[in-house]
Formats: sequence, C-alpha cells, structure tokens
Amino acid sequence: MHTHHVALRDVPPGDLFMFFVRDPISRFASAFRSRQRQGRPRYHTPWSEEERCVFDRFHSPNELAHALASDDAARRAEAEAAMRAIRHVRTSYWDWFGSEAVFRARLSDLYFVGFQETLPEDFAALRAKLGLPDTVTLPEDDVAAHRTPLDVDVHLDEDAQAILRRWYEKDCAFVGLCREIADRPAAC
Repeated sequence: MHTHHVALRDVPPGDLFMFFVRDPISRFASAFRSRQRQGRPRYHTPWSEEERCVFDRFHSPNELAHALASDDAARRAEAEAAMRAIRHVRTSYWDWFGSEAVFRARLSDLYFVGFQETLPEDFAALRAKLGLPDTVTLPEDDVAAHRTPLDVDVHLDEDAQAILRRWYEKDCAFVGLCREIADRPAAC
C-alpha cells in the first residue's frame, strides 16, 4: 500500500497497481470542507498561511466555485490562487498518472480501478479479486472513514458545478477514461 505521494512513475513497469477515483466536483467540495476543518476530527493538519487566507475569504465550496467565474478580475484571481493553495483541491489526477499516453501504456499493469461513488460495491469486488475474507471491511465509523460530517454543507448549485467541470476538465476526462476502462457509464 502506498500513500497519496506515490505516483505511477514510482511503480516499476510490470508491477500491478490499483486505485480508486472520485468525481472531481464531489472531490472538490469534500476537500474544501476537510481542509476548512483542518482535517478534523480524524486528522489535525493545520492550515498553511495560504490556506488561512483562503478560508478567511471563501466560506463555502459554492462561493469559491462562483468566484472562479467572477466578472471581477481581482476576485477571480483570488479564487484561482485559492484553488492552487488548498491541499487536494490543487492536485490533479494527472499528477499521479502522468499523461494519457503514459497511463494507457501501463494498462497491462492495472489490477483494479474503483470509484468512490460506488465504494462499498467496488471494495467488495476488490476484496473478492484479492481473495480476502469477508471480515476485511471498510471502516464504518464516520471519523475513521474520514467522512464529511452530516451537518457540513457541501452543496454546489448547478452554476458552480458547471464552473468546476470547466476547471477540472482534464480530471473529468481522466475519470471518464477510468470509467471506460472499467466498463462503467460516464458521470462527470
């Protein structure tokens, strides 16, 4: 098992790899709120100075998304800087997988790709593929699973979702490629 810091380039050709992906729009909202809480309650990762400025200016993922399309150039620049400052919001799936050509060249090493949106089912399929017993399970506790608390608003209106689809266009394409490989319907 590897951490988020391991990229495909770190996995030797011929070694199998697997991963789970999440719709970039849902990932954005969750990551925004997680960093706003500094990862709490499961983790405690203090803000960088840049993140402190972001959360002083933007109070919701919806607000930040709308600012990305603001007619006010200064507000739009603040939003773009915020997108580069927040951990997990600033990263792209391509940071881990290189390019489409690099990823496709390694498809013979791809053991499994799963999707956060169907995590329980995909985890069960992976468990079966690995031959693990049914006693191997995902965490059920919200804190252990690092789920966004139910009282935290992660709502994105339709305009915000459209703005973010443009911002994360390349990540949406990557998730689409993963869905194609896994023979799943497109979602992004």
